[in-house]
Amino acid sequence: MAAKNFFVFIIGLFIPLLVLGETCVRPKATPDIYTSGNIFMSTETVFLTEFSLTCENNAKDVHLYAEVNGNVMPVTRSADDTKYQVSWSVAHKKAPSGTYKINFMDEEGYSNYRKAQRSGESTEIKPLFTLDINHKGAGREGLWVQTEFLAVVAALLIWWSANNIKNKIQDS
Repeated sequence: MAAKNFFVFIIGLFIPLLVLGETCVRPKATPDIYTSGNIFMSTETVFLTEFSLTCENNAKDVHLYAEVNGNVMPVTRSADDTKYQVSWSVAHKKAPSGTYKINFMDEEGYSNYRKAQRSGESTEIKPLFTLDINHKGAGREGLWVQTEFLAVVAALLIWWSANNIKNKIQDS
């Protein structure tokens, strides 16, 4: 019985180590950032940040969470674990132009954030690293009229001129 309890105790010690990701020391992110801004092409502004992460301690299995304007979301990893990605969308009116700050947290930082939230304390937790997104705002790009309208007008003008030429030939 003592051997069984000892075995359960040892398993209980090592399971958390297998579940948790590694801690990144002095992270450096290399981002590719995209924001949509065309009112005609979408109903919402999309923010997309893809980045590669290098750590001084060469940590590979880093689980990250992103916090933007008080909203926390998980960060996804690519299948080959070389890139991370976080994205969200909001209505055009709620996404004015300016700089948006994304705070990234590891599992420990996320845990501290949730504790502060539950206890009603300030959720100002020191992030692992931060990325800034410069968004120019949503606006009208391209032509003021839709291309379908221009195509219909061009087709009507061609038909009208061809009909006039046909009538002139028939009258003479």
